[in-house]
Amino acid sequence: MGTLRELSESLFAGQTSIREHHPFFPAGEMEEVADGVAFFNWFANFSAIKTTEGLVMVDTGMPVKGADVVAMLRRYSPARVNTAIYTHGHVDHIAGMSAIAAEAGHNRAARPRVVGHRAIAERFDRYQRTAGYNTMINQRQFANRTVEWPAEYVYPDTYFDHQFNVAAGSHRLECHHARGETDDHCWVYLAQAKVLFTGDFIIWAAPNAGNPAKAQRYAREWAEALRTMAKCGAEVLIPGHGLPIFGAVRIRQVLNETAEFLQNIYDQTLKLLNQGAPLDLALHEVKPPDTSNKPYLQAIYDEPEYIVRNIYRLEGGWYDGAPSHLKPATMIDQGREITEIAGGASQLVARAMNRFNAGDLAMASHLIDWAYAAAPDDPAVNHARMQIYGTRAEQSQALITRGIFKAAAHESALKIGLA
Repeated sequence: MGTLRELSESLFAGQTSIREHHPFFPAGEMEEVADGVAFFNWFANFSAIKTTEGLVMVDTGMPVKGADVVAMLRRYSPARVNTAIYTHGHVDHIAGMSAIAAEAGHNRAARPRVVGHRAIAERFDRYQRTAGYNTMINQRQFANRTVEWPAEYVYPDTYFDHQFNVAAGSHRLECHHARGETDDHCWVYLAQAKVLFTGDFIIWAAPNAGNPAKAQRYAREWAEALRTMAKCGAEVLIPGHGLPIFGAVRIRQVLNETAEFLQNIYDQTLKLLNQGAPLDLALHEVKPPDTSNKPYLQAIYDEPEYIVRNIYRLEGGWYDGAPSHLKPATMIDQGREITEIAGGASQLVARAMNRFNAGDLAMASHLIDWAYAAAPDDPAVNHARMQIYGTRAEQSQALITRGIFKAAAHESALKIGLA
């Protein structure tokens, strides 16, 4: 067995922890997972299929720490890239295409054809409009202040709406659109090799169906797509992040159990929504299925609570059921009012630290947010805020949650000269 296959098996057997091999930290390894099909384990995985008309890529990765996607690809084959298929338009899956196109130009070769769902064009347009926002949220999410959002994108040449077949030599790759993490997502099946490319429908973590700073996700349709994939008979699954999964039985298990996870959360949430429950109640009432023995469904990136929020937004709008939130006072004015009631910022800080020491970090966070809104430059407020959110970051397993809490702690540390 190859090293990636062995590691994948070790994760399923519980011999290795998914936190030791986090799916969002690239290994830079390459392995042929089927005859003529290479898998590149990168921040976002990409693959290359050898055909008589050149390479067909499924996703193109992105540059990470100066590493060149083209150099990684050339470790496998010198052949020209014939076609690149985008499983969806997220930057980590498509940004490597610029280097691949540049290589073709340098070699005086035709630029590879790019295939993607029709909605990718609108995504790229939106990314250009919101480059500043996306730079900021990704710097925060990944605790990396060097992140710069790209300004240019290689748009698809061939768009499709529902289903499209990519032919190259004797190879045919079936592209199937389904909404899931994005509205422009597709999954790809190479039937002759029984290899399924899921994109971010599978990421070796609880599905990223609720990301608080990103565009709408589609939990119900995501579950439906996974159940459809489970019927393909694939013997190798290439996920958007993390390691390949081998064996038809295991692949069906992962696809169906991930679908059940999403469907369970969706059904619970929809029931409460139909009962008129406010979002706050749903956030505390919906309980995700037990996934403690499933390494591919750990909440190490997104969190089930965020999925509930996303379902409420999709099915019911942004109003959360609290009338004061419809036309609220500013957070600064709220903070000043509550600080005055408390008898000053020092009293609010003292109460926040009391709740912090009692282990009630959620309430401590509310209290320190009000104090910070009222007195953002107060050293005592910032010291307490740094401690509260620093601790919450340390205790958070989900990468998104940890990044947001860590950013708040760092912001206050800067204000008091400790960062």
